[in-house]
Amino acid sequence: MQHLFRKAFVAQRFSESEFNDLKEQLSFLKSALTNHQNIDPLKCDAPICSLFLYAREEEQQRKEVMEFIEAIANEDFNHVWSDNIAQLTSALYAETQVSRVGSILEKINEQKSLTAAVTAQELVSSLHDERLSGLYDNKVDELNIDFSVQLLPFGLEVLDPRIVRIKPGKANEMHRHAHETVFIFFEGEGKVIVDQFDNPVKPGDFAFIPRWCNHQSVNTGEKDLVFLAVADFGLTGKSFVGNYLKTARMKAK
Repeated sequence: MQHLFRKAFVAQRFSESEFNDLKEQLSFLKSALTNHQNIDPLKCDAPICSLFLYAREEEQQRKEVMEFIEAIANEDFNHVWSDNIAQLTSALYAETQVSRVGSILEKINEQKSLTAAVTAQELVSSLHDERLSGLYDNKVDELNIDFSVQLLPFGLEVLDPRIVRIKPGKANEMHRHAHETVFIFFEGEGKVIVDQFDNPVKPGDFAFIPRWCNHQSVNTGEKDLVFLAVADFGLTGKSFVGNYLKTARMKAK
C-alpha cells in the first residue's frame, strides 16, 4: 500500500477539496519545521505528525520531508521521493479513504436500524414497478450496443441493485470497474464475457463479475435479456480515490 499515495498523486486522482486540505496541512508542517517549532497533535492528522517526527530525527530526513512538501505544493508530479517517505505517506492515502467512507463505517458499528420506510410496500419492488427509475441507456448501432439500466426504489448506501435490459441480438459495452457484482437473470438468453471466459446464461442463472475484470453481457435470444445486477458501488464509488465514472465505461476506439 505504501505507493498508493504517490500513484494517486501522480495520476491527479484526489478531489480539489482533498488536495487543498492536504496542501494546507503540509503548509502547517513546513512552517513548524522551518521555525523549529513543535506541532500540536490535536490540530493535525496522524500522518502529518508522523512526517514531523521523522523530519526531526536528522537533517537528511528533514530535507526529504521538505522536498516532499514542495513537490505537493508545486504539483510536481515527476518528483520521486524516498521509500521512507512513500511508507509514511501511505497513511495519508488511508486517511483519504476513511474520510470518504467513514460515515458508512460509523453507521455499521452503531448497530441501529436504518429503516426509513413509512409503509411495508416501500421495502419491496418488482421488474415492472412504476417506481423504477431510469439511470441511463445507450444505443450505438455500429458497435451492436442497445441496452438500458433502471434503479430500484430503495434508499441503499452500499448495495446498488440495477435492472439491466439488453435488446435481442445486442449487448452492452465491454467495460470494467472497481465494484464486484452478481448478475441474477430473469428473462431471455445470452452470454456473459468475463476476461477470457465466456458463459451462456438463462433465467435462474447467476454470474459473478470480479473487481476490475473486463466484462460484457450479450443477448443471444429473440427477446429482451433482463437481469438484476447487484453491486457494492455505494462503497467502492466512495472509497476509490479518483474519478470513478471515468474508470467504469470504456469508450469506442
